[in-house]
Amino acid sequence: MPPDVQDMTAIKDKAEGYFSKGKLKDALDAYESIRSYSGKDPRIVLRIGDICRKMGKNNEAVDAYKQAVNVFISQGFITKAIGVCKIITDIDPSQEDIQKKIAELYTKKGFVAEGEKKTGVVQEAKPAKGAEEEAAKFPRTPLFSDLAKDELLALIGKVKHHIVSPGVFIFKEGDRGDSIYIMNSGAVDIIGKDKKGNDVVLSTLKEGDFFGEFGFFSNARREASVRASSPIAILEIIKGDVDAIIAKHNRVAQVLFDFYKERVVDRLMALSPIFEPLTPADRKAILTRLTSQKFEQGVNIVREGEIGDTMYLIKEGEVNVWIQDPAKGKVVVATLAEGDFFGEIALATARPRVANVTTVTNAELVLFSRPMIKDILVKYPEIKNTLENVIKARVTDVIKIKGLQSAALI
Repeated sequence: MPPDVQDMTAIKDKAEGYFSKGKLKDALDAYESIRSYSGKDPRIVLRIGDICRKMGKNNEAVDAYKQAVNVFISQGFITKAIGVCKIITDIDPSQEDIQKKIAELYTKKGFVAEGEKKTGVVQEAKPAKGAEEEAAKFPRTPLFSDLAKDELLALIGKVKHHIVSPGVFIFKEGDRGDSIYIMNSGAVDIIGKDKKGNDVVLSTLKEGDFFGEFGFFSNARREASVRASSPIAILEIIKGDVDAIIAKHNRVAQVLFDFYKERVVDRLMALSPIFEPLTPADRKAILTRLTSQKFEQGVNIVREGEIGDTMYLIKEGEVNVWIQDPAKGKVVVATLAEGDFFGEIALATARPRVANVTTVTNAELVLFSRPMIKDILVKYPEIKNTLENVIKARVTDVIKIKGLQSAALI
């Protein structure tokens, strides 16, 4: 008679007790007694792999880990499968074929949303019979689910896997950010500073959460620290590695931009007074219409007096907002960086630009068009007042410098 849930829990608790006391053979025997149920709970064979590895039984460990990979893929947990894959290749580097197997299985199951022809035209994938229904049972994994098989395989080859002890910082506030992290197990605390400079836990992230996206895309310094609050397993994706993948697979750049819009732009819009009233569904509709443009250092993006029809979000880099004063010459009103918006005035009104904007560094900007904002105002007319207040705040310094009288902007 198969063990019930309580019996299974008791066996696993007993096995963990043996493991914590260093009784590895007893722990292994206990887990082997329920190995046949690992099809529903891959943690069983994952733990068997851990125990075998500690006992020096590397071949048995690899076999158990491979079984765990198959179960994780069948359940749609691509990041967990990749984490176990990295453990396998750490034990035996000759097992690199497991990476290809993950990409093939994940694609076959229908979890990968798009395919790519040799022409470079993105086509909708044709999963195996029943794969669409199977994939629909599981949540989409950001970034990974949008890659074609060859692109996914390239990414798997670059991903780093880390085991981190409690109390260890993954990164600290002020560090240069060039990596995205995905939680595979455990928990981390996001730590900021209060007004007195003391550490404050802002939030806690757990299995399945991403962090570090803002620094990865903007190359900006970290705005908070991240510290493991329990033993954790995380995946790391380094920007330089992704750039190397893009050099061979151009479509990954668009996938990455879509990921940026989903993970960063959506959050910035939700926090912006202008877009705060929008529902998540309406923000998502806007995200699909956004494009980006790169500018070299010293380029004038906006010129005072010109009619403008675009608002910008700084994805990466810095810009100076400045005016030409008859007496003082060039006067910098503000310096804006990653996450800042500019160009609201011309976007919401028919008035000319009231200041110049020039790149201080190479920059990449996300573009919001006037038709897009008009569509928003039709559905959310109350945003007009919010936008007017934002615009007035934006031009206050310009008005002071120029000695102009305040006037209605909309």
